[in-house]
Amino acid sequence: MRRPGLCEKLTLAVATSPVTLVCAPAGCGKTLLLAEWMSTLARDAVWVSLDHDDDTAQHFLTSLRFAITEHTLATVEPALRHRSAPPGDAAVTVAELLQAIEALPHRLVVVLDNVQEIPGRDVLRVLAAVIRHQPRNLRLVLAARSDPLLPLAKLRVQGRLTEFRADALRFGPAEARELLDGCGVRLSEDQLLRLVSQTDGWAAGLRLAARSLRTTQDPDRFVPYFAGHDHAMADFLTGEVLAHLPGDSREILAMLSVSDRVTPRLAAALTGRDDVGGLLAGLEREGVLVTAVEGEPPWYQLHPLLRAYLRTELTRHQPDLVTVLHQRAARWFAGQDRPREALLHAEQTGDERAAAELLHAKGMDVLLDGGPGLVLRALDAAGSLVARDARLLLFAALAHLELGELSAAESDIARSSRVWPERPDEGLAGFRRLVVSAHGLACGRAPAPGGAGVCRSAAAEAWARLDHGVALLAAGDHGGAAGELAAADRLSDEQDLHYLEVHTKAAHALLAVAAGDDAGAAEASELALTLAGHGTWKRSPWLAVCRAILGFARLLRTDLRGALELAAGLDGVEPSALRFAGGVIEGAARYDGGDRAAGLKLLQDSRSALAGAPVPRPLAAIAMALEHQCALVLAQAPHARDAAEWGARRLGPVAEVHLTVARARFARGDVDGSVRALRAAREPGVPRLVAGTETELALLDAATALRLGCRTKARGSLEEALVSAVPAGIVRPFAYADPEVKVLLLDQMGGFGAAETFAARVRRVLTEDGAATAAVLTNRELVVLTRLTSPQPLDEVASELRVSVNTVKTHVRAIYAKLGVNNRRAAVVAARELGLG
Repeated sequence: MRRPGLCEKLTLAVATSPVTLVCAPAGCGKTLLLAEWMSTLARDAVWVSLDHDDDTAQHFLTSLRFAITEHTLATVEPALRHRSAPPGDAAVTVAELLQAIEALPHRLVVVLDNVQEIPGRDVLRVLAAVIRHQPRNLRLVLAARSDPLLPLAKLRVQGRLTEFRADALRFGPAEARELLDGCGVRLSEDQLLRLVSQTDGWAAGLRLAARSLRTTQDPDRFVPYFAGHDHAMADFLTGEVLAHLPGDSREILAMLSVSDRVTPRLAAALTGRDDVGGLLAGLEREGVLVTAVEGEPPWYQLHPLLRAYLRTELTRHQPDLVTVLHQRAARWFAGQDRPREALLHAEQTGDERAAAELLHAKGMDVLLDGGPGLVLRALDAAGSLVARDARLLLFAALAHLELGELSAAESDIARSSRVWPERPDEGLAGFRRLVVSAHGLACGRAPAPGGAGVCRSAAAEAWARLDHGVALLAAGDHGGAAGELAAADRLSDEQDLHYLEVHTKAAHALLAVAAGDDAGAAEASELALTLAGHGTWKRSPWLAVCRAILGFARLLRTDLRGALELAAGLDGVEPSALRFAGGVIEGAARYDGGDRAAGLKLLQDSRSALAGAPVPRPLAAIAMALEHQCALVLAQAPHARDAAEWGARRLGPVAEVHLTVARARFARGDVDGSVRALRAAREPGVPRLVAGTETELALLDAATALRLGCRTKARGSLEEALVSAVPAGIVRPFAYADPEVKVLLLDQMGGFGAAETFAARVRRVLTEDGAATAAVLTNRELVVLTRLTSPQPLDEVASELRVSVNTVKTHVRAIYAKLGVNNRRAAVVAARELGLG
């Protein structure tokens, strides 16, 4: 396959640098790339393949001169036609050769392949002299598996060197796809990405994998294991990589293959050799598939394929040594306060007691840094000891809790009670209180305020502060909750406990909801989800709460796609209240997107599935308000009444319940009754539970004022609605406002003062988003809209539709408001632009 992008970069490098070095391990495609690149050149390049036979300076110069004389341009200079270098001082020969090259009328590119094969220092000195006295028209391209012993550092400083390393030659997914397609291998996108990751984009690895993949029936199973089990790969690694290693380097690398990465000290602990750091540094310089990772001291890692092969061979031939090496690695990482890596190795040892001891020492830190899966694997490694150890069972409960597996967590807590010691120390008792409290919170039960006992670590203290803060929040002490959550935030940040940071942000979101700060709740939820995106704890029930909060926020901002994505993340989670929230968000978003019947049914089905299960009051309030409104718009009064009664039973006299009464009465034409219900919603002491309620009340207040002929009051209420909607960017209520209120909004544009910018945004959302506009036009309005495209007067339209002309005028006003226009011509144009005509 061709690599034109790399060839272009190589052409630019040769044009701007006297020396270009292409240095990468065997099988990276150096020679093929250079051959392809040379085929794109017209006349000015020669190729010299070096080997061990070039063992003297004169021999090397003879090979170089011979290659140049084969070039057609060389006939211009007779001095280059000697078939062998004259005897004598090599320096004289170099000078004559370079002088002859300089006399050529065109540029000459000399590619020296396999530079690592140069055996003697005399040859290297000659090549260094050629580079030092290089004529302007000579370009050298050096291809090698490892850095040649040439003055590369000096060339870099002088700006005379361009380098292509293994990273530049690595195949990305697109090139890997082309290579595999050329070999007749078809992989899914996921299989392809896994193969590229497994091979690290190594050309030889991909090619050898392709050869075997042509005959395998199960690519999913083959990809992770082919490095250790494929004969072609084993032959290549043995013959092209490992056979060239000095001394016992192969055995040392095999011992190091038990760890993903090693430092010189860890390598010494594993192998028992103090000089292993120097060996790694040398192999990294030589490009033998060993890479130095940034850090101090440096970390080294083997190429994934080499490591997999060596580890497989070691496991096959020396399984007892593998166990010993994992034990050494576990002890070393534990001593370096790296509990994650320590547990990873401990689970490979088969030593139940060692795994249990390590969990006792480091399990809490790993859990609170978001490693529940790792802790569960380590608990499996601890085997039969877990069932008799209350602390380990509580670790299991917390791990299952972090994974959103509430039933399993409850079972673990019960099992810990059965083996509870008669006289537990205060640390163990405090740990149990925290786990029980966290489980209760995840199930929707408020914890009792109180201390968590003795905290053995900063991580435990941070968790205890978080738990206490949420308990205070549930008890209504918002100030105390804010202080505890701030302390938990600080401790989590100081200890780099990212998982606990996610929890504290989620708790801040709940605090913001309780304080009526809808914008703050959305912001904290977004931050928690963003932080979680970098970890492995996406199933945490805390994150489900954030998805619900943010899902409702996006719904109210008319971001339907975002709302649906967040609702999908709540599918199948525990407890049932969170699944209910997902159903409500999805149902309302579908409804707003135009699929009204399906959306309303999903809202109703979600409420039915909830049955008598408890839900937070704000969730019940917004679910009631959304379903009630959607049913009213579709003129399904019994359905709307059922939703309102369900909410009233759960909530009592809150503003949202009065809002449903006011809406229902307004829909029946009982304006006075609607005004009374609105007044009741605003009575002192009547709580408002959800975002958007104040905006909804103000918009309905404006509608009743217009019906009563109080335009000035209506305008004030409309401005009040805009001002209340600004902080959280709430747009949805305006989409369902009375048509006359929308007309008023359009008429008053430019006069809303500080809310003017948001008013313009509301207008844009309602008029420029075709999907949103279509969602709020009724079927009758769509019929009237089609009649507006003809020149017939409204009384004729009324006659055709068999309604009064006043009814038609009402529909027209509603259409104008929803399309954001002020006249018939503009309505027709807007409808056609939005595909509604």
